[in-house]
Amino acid sequence: MKRYSLILFVVTSAILSACNKSQTSLQTEISEMEKSISVASNVDTANCDSLISLYKNYCVLYKDDTICADYFFKAAELSVQLGKYQQAIELFGNTQRFPVYRKVARALFMQGFIAENNLRDKNAAREYYNRFIIKFPNHKMAPEVKMLIQSLNFTDEMLIENLKRQNDTLSNPN
Repeated sequence: MKRYSLILFVVTSAILSACNKSQTSLQTEISEMEKSISVASNVDTANCDSLISLYKNYCVLYKDDTICADYFFKAAELSVQLGKYQQAIELFGNTQRFPVYRKVARALFMQGFIAENNLRDKNAAREYYNRFIIKFPNHKMAPEVKMLIQSLNFTDEMLIENLKRQNDTLSNPN
């Protein structure tokens, strides 16, 4: 029985060691790829896609690791650069699993911003912005988000007219 316990202990230790090594090696691979992408002067779609895949794979394998929040955020930013806006919204949304993550509010804001400006989906933008106000009513961006919600009710023509009026008021204070 002692021998069986010893063998079980050795096998378990080896497996855990292999998992830690693969986690560390995956983090190293991610870090190296991040460096190569940040050095590149232009956006290499294939490398960015590969890095996004590495981020996502890591987060599937080690879903409870708090670094996943940052990996999701970085993957979302890369997705925006690549014009993959729906993917970016989903990845920014994944950061919400980590409520103490320092960029969780910004991620929620970005979901609304992308929905509004890139996907031209005012209803989705309104939902994200309203969720932002509910979750982060005292955040420094809350006043801006409230203004964005109001602007969603205007047509493009109404916004242009409003900006012209504001410009005229600033030009002619009388």
